[in-house]
Amino acid sequence: MKLYHKVFKNRPDLSIYLENQEPLVSYCDELLGRLSSSQNMEELCEAKKSILKDFRDIYLFDLRNAEFPELIGHFKSEKEKRRFVGKKILLQDMVRYLGSIYKKYHTLIYENSSELPAIEMKKLAIDYNEIYQKAMDDYISAITYGRKHAITASFVLPSLIEQGLSTNLQNRLLFKSICSLPDDRNLSRPLDTEEQEYISAFLHNTRNFQFNASESYVMGKMYELFVREGVLKASAEMEMILTGVGHERQKKLTRTLNALLETNFARKEIRTEYLELMKDLFVKLNIRNSIMHGVGETFDYLNLGIVSIMFQLIWDIATCEIFKDEV
Repeated sequence: MKLYHKVFKNRPDLSIYLENQEPLVSYCDELLGRLSSSQNMEELCEAKKSILKDFRDIYLFDLRNAEFPELIGHFKSEKEKRRFVGKKILLQDMVRYLGSIYKKYHTLIYENSSELPAIEMKKLAIDYNEIYQKAMDDYISAITYGRKHAITASFVLPSLIEQGLSTNLQNRLLFKSICSLPDDRNLSRPLDTEEQEYISAFLHNTRNFQFNASESYVMGKMYELFVREGVLKASAEMEMILTGVGHERQKKLTRTLNALLETNFARKEIRTEYLELMKDLFVKLNIRNSIMHGVGETFDYLNLGIVSIMFQLIWDIATCEIFKDEV
């Protein structure tokens, strides 16, 4: 059953449990079947989107209809209290639906092939590929031996997601802007030598080309070019996506995961289902800080279900499934 009246209750330690979980478990098995029965990548992509859409319907229904135990503590207003309950229900639904489904799905993949998806990340001063492999080893150990936590994965996956999303959005903005440049005859002025070299490198030889300057300088040159030629309007958001730091009225906008998710460009490029999921996870629930600083007293933020959701996210970012179109 997709939608039903849930009854959440408190344990003595004030953690939350779902009293009537049987319909949930049954429906999760149905959703898992959509993934496991997919015959090709197109069907799998559609199955993933349908699950995220169903999750959104379920959460919005539970927000209005679920029974939740009376809260203990002081709230400044009824609105603050409702917002707090909404976050608790979102967390419960996210782990019980998406976390459970993805964990079982990943377990099936590993049992059938003895491996989980490998991705190649941008090599910087920090080797993100090594970090990813550490997280993967931890996760495989957890699902193989039935552990409740994959602690290394919990701590590093938010940073890997940020790095992967940042690189993809930057590349998409860069490529689309280059392709929108006027032809040589209609440029406001001829491209200088650096601009020609950078554009050629981005279009034809990105992996092997060694830039002779920092990212902020190279991308700054590109940003100035796009604004000069009318491809982009000057904005802190676009400058931040390309260079790492945007400037507007003596204020700086630094490229972070939350900042990226709030941009108009992200809304334009990312499928609604994925954008809502990432905002739920990293903005509403503030999972990154909850994991890093241990701010949750009544929920285990190292829960393996959250790790499963983050792994599925990083794989779908790497394969560009989260985006509306190809570039």
